[in-house]
Amino acid sequence: MQSSEISSEVVNPPEVMVPPKHRALRHALREIVESVVMAVVLYVIISTLVGRYQILNVSMEPNFHEGQRVVVSRLGRLLTGVAHAEDRQANDSLGLKRGQVAVLYPNAQHEEPPLIKRVIGLPGETITIANGQVQINGQPINEPYLNGLSTQCAQNCNVTLGPGQYFVLGDNRSNSLDSRSFGPVTADNVIGQVILRYWPLDKIEIYP
Repeated sequence: MQSSEISSEVVNPPEVMVPPKHRALRHALREIVESVVMAVVLYVIISTLVGRYQILNVSMEPNFHEGQRVVVSRLGRLLTGVAHAEDRQANDSLGLKRGQVAVLYPNAQHEEPPLIKRVIGLPGETITIANGQVQINGQPINEPYLNGLSTQCAQNCNVTLGPGQYFVLGDNRSNSLDSRSFGPVTADNVIGQVILRYWPLDKIEIYP
């Protein structure tokens, strides 16, 4: 029986041509998705580094008023969290400076809204309040933001701060719940430094 050879030719499928308008649509959709992803990433980064807060009390008048809104930098807190706890010394582990304004919780429970206060005493310092004046390590400090107001004290009037502790006061010294009442604030309870007041618009100010 004679065998026969059968040859088969491979036929390539016809090339699919995508209309130009479809290519343009795909390109536009890809750009939209990339933009949305980038926006989400930026939002997460910005939300991690900064926070926005509304002032709910009068303790920082006349420099900050109830209803105003501020931006708080969390960078110092994040950097402190990265550092190992045993590497912290009796210094300013959050990078805060005297006179800066910070948003914080008065205690570790965080049950009440955070407060806005001015940083007065830094880790390792001794704060004394007497005769209407604040002293650091026995030396009176200059507080131009008080506009001549005196500082009275009934408790926590002589405090030596340990590592990671801060002594905070409100600018409205006669109407402020601060370290004179609840004592020093630990670094774990400090949210961050106020870097911008953005509302109201006519009161916008940047704080170093």
